[in-house]
Amino acid sequence: MPHVINSINRFSTAWAGLMGAILWQSALLVALVTLVAVLLGRASPRVRYWLWQIVTIKLLLMPFWVLAVPLPFPTLRSSPPDRPTLSPPQASSPTIKLPALPLSMNAPQPEIGPLPTPATTHGSLAMPSWSTWFLLAWACVVIWKVVAIARQRYWLGRLLRLTTPAGSELADRVRELARRLGLRREPSVVLVENPGSLFVCGFRGPTLVLPRTLPETLREPELEQVILHELAHLRRGDLYWGWTIELARIVYFFHPVVYWVAYCLHLERELACDQVAMAASQHGAADYVDTLVKVASHASADPPKGVAS
Repeated sequence: MPHVINSINRFSTAWAGLMGAILWQSALLVALVTLVAVLLGRASPRVRYWLWQIVTIKLLLMPFWVLAVPLPFPTLRSSPPDRPTLSPPQASSPTIKLPALPLSMNAPQPEIGPLPTPATTHGSLAMPSWSTWFLLAWACVVIWKVVAIARQRYWLGRLLRLTTPAGSELADRVRELARRLGLRREPSVVLVENPGSLFVCGFRGPTLVLPRTLPETLREPELEQVILHELAHLRRGDLYWGWTIELARIVYFFHPVVYWVAYCLHLERELACDQVAMAASQHGAADYVDTLVKVASHASADPPKGVAS
């Protein structure tokens, strides 16, 4: 058991050092990319989105690709052991030889008792280090976040089982808009009672989820803009690329820069989809903003993980 604890302590110490290097190097990287994003303020949202997506991929690769920078503190470095110094040879001094004493075979010999057994102290027991406790806490939070995502996926499945297929008129309209955007796979359209459910989901078969009352609330051009925005997520592959930042938020849940990257990614992603929807619908920005206000008046609930809204 002490050997196992010592092995875990050594692994956790190396892991804590790796996490420390990732913390300051990722913070420096995000600061530099933030400056570049500000300088690219007039660029397309798609360019800024992929800039932040590259940062996310770099965060996921950092455990395997991190710079080994030595610490500047000499006290923390391992110093080589002191070499023994050889004293110069001394001049030989005269020796005095003593006469050898005769050994008597009948001389009494001292009795040697049993050797004492060394006492076991509690200090010799291996104890988990602080890095081991930190590793254990990190693993518990990661497991909790994975379970939370699994629960969200479960509730998403239950929500989809409560949906009803859209009418033929709305389904034909969605297929027409999907062909306009050049989608390879046309999504199925379903309606739900929840007014805040407006998203696309599905890896094997994409599905467009719309609130049942939304087609009745919006006019035809406004509904077209909303559908184009959701279909733009499918065209851009956001259902797949959205998992990169979710994995980063699981692994680096304790790092504030990861939440900043997630915010920037979400913002640029929505702006890019808005740009695609406005270009495809051939409507001005003012009309599109009015449509967004009407849609937001329904609800502002966060969609489940693995969907794009």
